[in-house]
Amino acid sequence: MKPCDIVKDLLPLYVEGLTRPGSAAMVEAHLAECDACKGDYEMIKQDYEQHEQKKPDQKQLDELVLKLARYQKNIKLAGVLVAMLLSCIIAGADVQFLSTIPFLFLTPFACRLYYNKSLPILFSSIPFGIIGGMLSEYDSSYIPFFTVIALLASGVGVGAGALVKRGLKQHKAGLKALAILPAVVILAIGCTAYFSFYGNPVGYIETLVKTNQYVNQTYEKGTLTFKGVSYNFKDSRHYGNFEYVLNGTRQVAPIGMNHEGQVIDHYKYMLEMQFCEERSADLKTEIAAAINHIPVTIFAKPEAELNITRDELNDTYYYLSYDLERRNKATETRKRESGKLSYEISFGPFSNEYVRLSKEEFLDKSVAILHALKERHIPYKNIFILAEDLNGHLQSVSFQHQATEQELIQSYTLTDKSDAKFKK
Repeated sequence: MKPCDIVKDLLPLYVEGLTRPGSAAMVEAHLAECDACKGDYEMIKQDYEQHEQKKPDQKQLDELVLKLARYQKNIKLAGVLVAMLLSCIIAGADVQFLSTIPFLFLTPFACRLYYNKSLPILFSSIPFGIIGGMLSEYDSSYIPFFTVIALLASGVGVGAGALVKRGLKQHKAGLKALAILPAVVILAIGCTAYFSFYGNPVGYIETLVKTNQYVNQTYEKGTLTFKGVSYNFKDSRHYGNFEYVLNGTRQVAPIGMNHEGQVIDHYKYMLEMQFCEERSADLKTEIAAAINHIPVTIFAKPEAELNITRDELNDTYYYLSYDLERRNKATETRKRESGKLSYEISFGPFSNEYVRLSKEEFLDKSVAILHALKERHIPYKNIFILAEDLNGHLQSVSFQHQATEQELIQSYTLTDKSDAKFKK
């Protein structure tokens, strides 16, 4: 091998000062004799010196590492703040299924495990709690309440996270369990308290499935439109919310199940109440002439479960002429279900504000009502009629369907108003 080849191989090591003394002496001797290799040496040396000038020193490296550490810390803090904000928004705005998951406790817990400081997590729950309260469907008085809840929940989550981190640093299993077990208990208690206010995922899904099945089996398609699930902390129950149109107005009715599996159907209740109100108004019209248009107050209540749909209510029934079959069916249902109603008829402009009538006047008007009901074939279960006598006592009669005039007169009673216990 030529000396130039050997020297050229050693030049990079020689420039960096990595050759042995004997090799360095050989290279130097050769460079003194060979201009070509000396030119290569100068070029390699120049490149090396330029590289060394550009290479950062230890101080620059330390500053770069510090900047990267701060950047990473800021990224972590930003992630923590975003997570805390989202947890408050989800709970405050009641975001359907997500609101049943206790993010108010779990998020600060996870953030404390991820981010090694507690105070930023705790302090962030205050402004974010205010934002969550502002997004709720309640009035402004709910904002401070929700903010306090968010702060307390954050404290529980951060405390549990700090205990877990301390436990993980222990080498002995007993010491780890001694720190982690209280954290699990604290977190479990917090989540249980959260479930008592916002419901739980299992109850949400169960209500979602069961209420939709009930509506599909009970009502005609299109009667009710599912709008979501809500939780009522007062009775600790989830409800499916269904939209419907009644009297031209869109309304929402909650439907739920009690612990015995019985259905709590507020839509059915609204139909029944409207049916009772309409039958009371119709009855007032029917008896007006018989009592010489004396003001009366009529209150109807069902004595048995009613089975009615929108077809039996006035706003739909009177427009069923286009469908004779549905109208005939609704007519029969109205008659049948009206036979389950009991009416309390009070002579007077308002309930419990009676006009004064003599016994004879009262009985004459009561008999007139009985005859009017028979002549018009109005179905009912019971009739209860009230008025004051001339001395301010409460007089009443009651009769059932197909009762005679004599039976009505025999039912006459006189009661002191302070002892009267008539149920509305």
